[in-house]
Amino acid sequence: MISKTFRIARMILLASFALSSAAWATCSNASLSGTYGFLHDGTDSNGTPATAAVSQITFDSTTGTFTVETTASHDGVIATGSLTGIYTVASNCIGTGTPSGGSPFSIVVTPTGFLAVHPFSEGFAVKQGSPTCTNAEVKGTFGFETTGVFLAGAPATGWVAFIGELKLSVNASGGGVIRGHIAGAEDNATFAEEPVTGWYTVGPHCRGTATIKPQGLSEMHFHFVVVDGGKELLAVETDADTIVSGTLQQ
Repeated sequence: MISKTFRIARMILLASFALSSAAWATCSNASLSGTYGFLHDGTDSNGTPATAAVSQITFDSTTGTFTVETTASHDGVIATGSLTGIYTVASNCIGTGTPSGGSPFSIVVTPTGFLAVHPFSEGFAVKQGSPTCTNAEVKGTFGFETTGVFLAGAPATGWVAFIGELKLSVNASGGGVIRGHIAGAEDNATFAEEPVTGWYTVGPHCRGTATIKPQGLSEMHFHFVVVDGGKELLAVETDADTIVSGTLQQ
């Protein structure tokens, strides 16, 4: 569980980035332009994980507007959606984004993307880095980590975490193939390293899906956004009754 104290500590850390940002850059709306992957999560008022989400957000600095495509787990219910909004970035690299019909969130621009915080939620974003993507452009060996909770109805119940190494490759027909191994914990139980197999698909918009099947365990399904020119994937699990997100990094 994520405690209130930990959530507040992350907000304090975000504020510290804001205070130091002016030391390395002078910003404007143009500093936050183009397409980014955005991994974010949220808690309820008790600090219990309630939402895990990955978004692809595109900023247009000439109009001060943004568009978002999101896949999220809200209390274990998977949903997709889109929205638009407006944003501003001040010279000290601190900004505000306001979704249409929603409440504002705070932004700190970083050299690789941005950090964002909203009441009971926070996250980080990395620039996409490539205008389009294919399976072949997203391959290699990636470190894998996810954390979150499984709710009643999932294969286990309680806090979960998985780490491992996954190799993404492309077969003769162009399909994405996953091989590797993971280890992890599910509530009070831990499991040693297990081999995994699976597959993935990347769309030209740099959003994709992946299925990972650990030996002896249930399949895990993910939606991801490709960032950093294919060197990193930001992912959310899309199985019902899960609130889990994480990254794959080369």
